[in-house]
Amino acid sequence: MAANGMPRDPTTEEAIELFRAIEDKFPSKTLGDDKWYIVTLAAIVGGGQPAFAPTLYSQLIQRREYATPEERRALMRRIREALVKLVCIVGVCKPLEAIFDIDAITRPEDKDYSFSREGWKCDEVNRQRGFAWQDRIYKHNQAKIDEILSSQKDFDWLSKNITYGLYLSDHTILNDIETELVVLAGIMIQNLPRETAWHLRGTRRIGVSKEDVESIQQCIELVAKFCGLVLHKVPRVADIENEV
Repeated sequence: MAANGMPRDPTTEEAIELFRAIEDKFPSKTLGDDKWYIVTLAAIVGGGQPAFAPTLYSQLIQRREYATPEERRALMRRIREALVKLVCIVGVCKPLEAIFDIDAITRPEDKDYSFSREGWKCDEVNRQRGFAWQDRIYKHNQAKIDEILSSQKDFDWLSKNITYGLYLSDHTILNDIETELVVLAGIMIQNLPRETAWHLRGTRRIGVSKEDVESIQQCIELVAKFCGLVLHKVPRVADIENEV
């Protein structure tokens, strides 16, 4: 709390310390060293601190693996895709704020003008692709959700055609695990118990180990502390392990 009684905003230095702590804690040996920042980005934007997204971007592009404009454009596609997917989890405003701030510090030669969903259609192919991805995450639990949504058809349509069809089943830029990491981080940072349980379970079902999911949750908790949030309602992976 600041001296004037207003909440104290985190500093850039604290954000950089957070990024280092998450990279150290993230299970990169098993999941790869190109995923920690996906969880960080989703949680920090979903947690209400999108102004620190460009800080993360600026730290990443200093690394030797992003030494060329081509490599930085590829990074931008991954960051943008994570933010696009996050729209269906936290709404459009926070991801949009983050992308505006990132774009403001992007060098002209690093700007990527590709359009990942050009030509997208809300058709049966889209619906089936969404269903296939839902089936991997929810398996037999989907039937109960469908039963509930049978009297809430707007949400049923939205879930199948848009959330999963348009956003989450597209793995052309972020793969299946990376997509689920965006979802898990974006939901958990909102302290939502039901949906967090679903996606702790879903992350396990697509092959991430119990130990790695626990480490990911600890990373999200670091972001929550940075954002001034308390995640007191969400379960842990051990709580849902019997459902996997």
